[in-house]
Amino acid sequence: MLDRSALAHNLKPLERDGLVTLVLNADDKRSRLPTLTEAGRAKLAEARVLWKQAQERFEAAFGADHAAELRATLAEITSDRFAKTFRQAALDRTP
Repeated sequence: MLDRSALAHNLKPLERDGLVTLVLNADDKRSRLPTLTEAGRAKLAEARVLWKQAQERFEAAFGADHAAELRATLAEITSDRFAKTFRQAALDRTP
């Protein structure tokens, strides 16, 4: 989760580089929605190819089964269910 100022800070370089444009939200004129530009879509396609290559190299080095297990573990610890359990455990330990 990012607050609005952190999100705006992260979007500025993308907007500056022409990868994202901020479009007025038709439903809420107080906000703007980030939208990929044509250059942004091209960069995303390029990144997906590189990401796939990196994942393939990782699996070759770490093993497909271990990689799948690691991904499942990471998905679990980034899930909403885990976050709720983690927060509750902290509250339960508070004196």
